[in-house]
Amino acid sequence: MTPEELNQKNLQGKIEPFYFLYGPETFYHVEAIRSLTKKLINEDNRDFNLETFDARTSNVNDWLGSVKTLSFLGGTKLVIVRNLHDAIPKDNDAQSLIDYSNSPIAEACLVITADKVDRKRKIYKALTKVKGAVTCEAPKENVLVKWVQERARGEGYSMSMNAARGLVNRVGARPGVLAQELDKTLMYVGKNKEVSEKDVQEVVGETRLETVFSLTDALKNKNPHKALQLLQNQLDHGEEPIKIMGTIAWQFRVIWEVKHYQQRNIPAGQIARAMGANPFVVEKALQHTKNFSTQQLRRSYTQLTQADRSLKSTSQDPVAVMQTLILGLTSARQ
Repeated sequence: MTPEELNQKNLQGKIEPFYFLYGPETFYHVEAIRSLTKKLINEDNRDFNLETFDARTSNVNDWLGSVKTLSFLGGTKLVIVRNLHDAIPKDNDAQSLIDYSNSPIAEACLVITADKVDRKRKIYKALTKVKGAVTCEAPKENVLVKWVQERARGEGYSMSMNAARGLVNRVGARPGVLAQELDKTLMYVGKNKEVSEKDVQEVVGETRLETVFSLTDALKNKNPHKALQLLQNQLDHGEEPIKIMGTIAWQFRVIWEVKHYQQRNIPAGQIARAMGANPFVVEKALQHTKNFSTQQLRRSYTQLTQADRSLKSTSQDPVAVMQTLILGLTSARQ
């Protein structure tokens, strides 16, 4: 099940008694829990019908004991368990949870979240197959355009395709940040209820591009501390290591290509047309070309190729690969 399908079923009142929300896009975890809470809990029953646990400081018996202890106020009891990925239930506890997931109590709703799953483990192999399993992955950008439009529609606004695409282009495939920027745009539009591409341009800056160039600045200035901070910032906003690496590689390709044209004394406007690139991108790249020799760019590209290979073909920790890449690109010997 996708987060969108879960939301649609919630709106229709079709609540499953057991949900397993798994995947790195924690924005969807938060959204799903908020939606379920809104549907099942009110101020009168909150103290009796809502209970939350952290899997790192509790155990399966606590969770199952809670769902089996029904509220005397009636209604559906909502029990939320976060961070299963950071807990390792004992074999018998894991089996108890699996057994419960296959035959949950209809009068309760147990929601368990995990940022990542090891499908080789029995517990995850079982939980990802239950009816209420929800995959929380970062969606493709073309899917996000429709997602943004539907989210705006849900708030009573009409948003053009170009406006939604413009928002996605500026922010990238980061649903959490997209939701924040969309909310800002809707507040800006106000009673008009029509969101145009111009509205997006006036409210939302070139978030993704600016972040990319900030990282490039740190690499150019041989500032590993700043570069690692920016790397962590992108990871915290849901960007995948392979995507960040691809963006860095793209930036170095742009700088290299712009440098090639610049050495032939071609003006910025003509460079943009020759490359088929956004003039903003070319102007930014021109600010960096003087800081990189052709040899440095070639050496950097070799490091990027090696990092790409490591991310795609080895079992190395992706974040560690990216950190090693950043340190290599900011090395004084570069």
